[in-house]
Amino acid sequence: MMLAALLLAALGAADLVRRPGGRTHVLEVPFLTALAVFVLGAAALGFGREGIWVAVPAMAVVVAWLSAQTAARLYGLITGAAAVAAALLFGQHVPRHEPPIEPWYDSLEIPALQSVPLDAAVLGLAVVVFLVQSANVVVRAVLRKAGPAVLEEEQELQGGRILGPIERVFIFAMALAGQYAAVAAVMAAKGVLRFPEISRDAAGGSRAEYVLVGSFVSWALAFAAVPLF
Repeated sequence: MMLAALLLAALGAADLVRRPGGRTHVLEVPFLTALAVFVLGAAALGFGREGIWVAVPAMAVVVAWLSAQTAARLYGLITGAAAVAAALLFGQHVPRHEPPIEPWYDSLEIPALQSVPLDAAVLGLAVVVFLVQSANVVVRAVLRKAGPAVLEEEQELQGGRILGPIERVFIFAMALAGQYAAVAAVMAAKGVLRFPEISRDAAGGSRAEYVLVGSFVSWALAFAAVPLF
């Protein structure tokens, strides 16, 4: 589980510092950021010398993820999804010692964290980091497959780039807390807020398709990690 958390955090951190649309030196700062997050996180979580070798395939996944965005290809998403799945299935076989940060975590006087194990807290943080920006990458890739006209709507409705991450994090947090009524309220509110924009769509327009596809993919990403907890 922790190997998947490290990979999600590395991908999320790389996308947070990546320059959107940039093609010059696009892999430098994002890649180094991902490497630092993964290696430091692995050390803090107890992956010793026997387990640190996983940084090599993990960074290969990061490179594929970032380079695919530059080329507007899907192989990065496929590689990332396959790597996370492999980490979930086989990550427990990677040697791991007692996490050095566990005493610090246990000493935190935060009531909400008293009953939350360290691994669950780390996984939750990694998922949130991924949902902020990397999830936008996934949504944009799906919209691109839906057609150029659908993707063009993103230029007019740019609020989704800001509201999307907030919406995903809120839905993820509320789903973990079991507050599905609040999740349903957010989904309903988005439909009400987007209705005026959709209703002004011209005949044969793709605004409704953009909103529906983008919303469902975004919500699916927010819910995808919930069964892990």
